Amino acid sequence: MVKAKRKPPSPQTLRNLYLLSGNQCANPKCLTVLINANGTLVAEVCHIKAAQPGGPRFDKKLTADQRRAAENLILLCSTCHTLVDAEPANYSVRLLSNWKKDREKRFAAIGDRLQQQYVEEVTDEAELADLEAPRTLAGYIKFLNDQNYSHTIDEHSPSTVRAYAGQLRNLSKGDRELVRAIVEKAIVLGGSREGQYGVSVHPDDLKTLSIGKGQLSNYRITKLADTLDRNGLGGLDDYGEPQLCITVPDENLTWSDLKAYLEKKGNTLRDLICGLEFRLLD
Repeated sequence: MVKAKRKPPSPQTLRNLYLLSGNQCANPKCLTVLINANGTLVAEVCHIKAAQPGGPRFDKKLTADQRRAAENLILLCSTCHTLVDAEPANYSVRLLSNWKKDREKRFAAIGDRLQQQYVEEVTDEAELADLEAPRTLAGYIKFLNDQNYSHTIDEHSPSTVRAYAGQLRNLSKGDRELVRAIVEKAIVLGGSREGQYGVSVHPDDLKTLSIGKGQLSNYRITKLADTLDRNGLGGLDDYGEPQLCITVPDENLTWSDLKAYLEKKGNTLRDLICGLEFRLLD
């Protein structure tokens, strides 16, 4: 006799079984929960038709994939699993199939509603963020001219700033707020921390910043750096002394100049970085 090859159920199959179980043994006379209040898993996956020859209710007509398919599996507590496999004459394929059908039918409707509710509750902050893209940068250009600051802003600059704003929009609100705080910190510290292309700050200089009730950690700085790098907004330069870098929207829009411009209009960097109100530059 050729021994049937046993294959474990797929993760997706197991996930669906648990979703439709109602966290209860499929035996309608059993009240055992599959995951108890302490978080202990007591569920066992039972084959309605055995996975291998010689097992209870084995059907040689099934393939290995059919034996591990959801249709042939039922979740039971360990006691019921032992019982139904030890007494296959009393626990037939038809009986176990009815247990499974009744249990899953009962919780399928609930599961569909919960899944729909979950889908409706999932939102993308990037989609909700109200980006006000700049068109001309005319207001900012006038500010630079009034201050007698030289610049090379041209017809291509607005599109560069719009692209930057679009990437900034991909950051979470918390990350944008942190970017704003770091930029402000770099401006206050001054010196070589700010340049034409952005700010570069040693992580140790950021330890005065707090998130909630805790100090800004190296882990949080590293996570932000990875996010900035993925979005082309900066990153962590670890050549020599580490530096967290945050680029500017355009080489003619230094953070100090943007801060001065916005404050002259009665606005702040928070409006620009966190609120994405780049139309303020027009």
